[in-house]
Amino acid sequence: MAERYRQEITDWEYTNHIYITDGRMLLGYVPRGSKKEVRFTLPKKQWSVSRRKFRDLSKKEVSELKGCNI
Repeated sequence: MAERYRQEITDWEYTNHIYITDGRMLLGYVPRGSKKEVRFTLPKKQWSVSRRKFRDLSKKEVSELKGCNI
């Protein structure tokens, strides 16, 4: 499965970040206001999207985030 970059848009008291996922597994995240990815080592983290809202980043947004062309 391909990696997805998902920006959390939930309106709540916690800071929203950009999450890097592969299916139901969390591979890493990009802290809000940063362009540096934080990747988890094995084992991958399980997480839930219930009661949260997300939008997928476009290929252009992901390449800008990474500072390269995809």
